Amino acid sequence: MTSDALTLPLLEFLQYKAGCTYLSDLKSINGWQRARLARVLEQIPADAADLRTWNDALNYLVQAPPAAIAEAARERLIDALRKPN
Repeated sequence: MTSDALTLPLLEFLQYKAGCTYLSDLKSINGWQRARLARVLEQIPADAADLRTWNDALNYLVQAPPAAIAEAARERLIDALRKPN
C-alpha cells in the first residue's frame, strides 16, 4: 500500500475495514477485529498519515498517550491492537 492509498481519514478507513457502521463502534471491536486492524495497519506506511492523525488513532482506539513520531505511534497502535482486550 502506498502512502497515497488512504483516500479516507485514517480512523474512517479503519472503521470501514472493521466493518463498523459508526466510528464510535471502533471502541467496542472484539479480538479478531482488533487483530484484523493490526494486520491492516501493517500495510499502511507511517507516512500515509501525519503524526497528529496517528496519535488521534492511538488515543481513540487504545487510549494510549501520543508518540513523538508517526512511526512510533503506528507501531504502538499495531502492538496495542494485537493484545487481547
